[in-house]
Amino acid sequence: MRMLADLTLGRYIVADSPVHRLDPRVKMAGAVGVLALVIGLQSSAAYLLLSLLLLVVAGVAHLGPLFVLRNILSLRWLLVVVFVMHGLLGTGRPVTTWLPWVTFEGLATGGFFAWRVALMVTGAGILTATTSPVDLGDALERLLRPFAWLRLPVHELAMIAVIALRFVPTLLEEARRIMKAQQGRGASFEGGLVAKARGALPILVPLFASAFRRADELALAMDARCYRGAAGRTKYVELRFDARDAVALALILASLAGVIAAARIGSLVLGAWA
Repeated sequence: MRMLADLTLGRYIVADSPVHRLDPRVKMAGAVGVLALVIGLQSSAAYLLLSLLLLVVAGVAHLGPLFVLRNILSLRWLLVVVFVMHGLLGTGRPVTTWLPWVTFEGLATGGFFAWRVALMVTGAGILTATTSPVDLGDALERLLRPFAWLRLPVHELAMIAVIALRFVPTLLEEARRIMKAQQGRGASFEGGLVAKARGALPILVPLFASAFRRADELALAMDARCYRGAAGRTKYVELRFDARDAVALALILASLAGVIAAARIGSLVLGAWA
């Protein structure tokens, strides 16, 4: 269960950096842009440039490359499954005669898709690490406000997102406490993949029970405080878009345009080389 300690997605890290001080709407727009490019582009040159950009942003945010590495390693089993499945199911030249179902093209595709997952996780991790859940909820509510005329429950959706993000570190801490309690009773979480999967069962059952209990307590607390949604509610802190945010948004758009240009140039070079 080492990945519980490595998982940083959803955790807000308090720091005084230029990225932390940005308007959360700008950071959310950048994260959505990165996600859109990762999904829409299939270019190694674009992904390499995106990787460098994310490392630069992590450095400016005082997070460092170790944060990025821990974020990726927390999902190492998912990345391994993605890599292996594409390696086994791909078509092309077999790696060896002993393993005819493992192909070079399949392994290349698996590595490519694992890279995509790592980029998406890194972008989301930087967003949640530099923005508090409350600010994320306010930004999401402001961005979705134009859809309110469609009777979309904008405030309620933002509240759900805030609660979900807020409880990620809480549930992780609860899982660590349960794991230590089970180890005190003689449970073992070491061994191969099958042994770890079997050892996760004594953690998941009490963790789900704790999650439902916390949800019930939260609902009772909100009801006791007469929470009735967005009706009659005001904001304690209003989001303000200033010149610093405008410059940051322009840099984000220029960077994303550069990634698209790199993808186009890379495809042209590969086409000419082929």
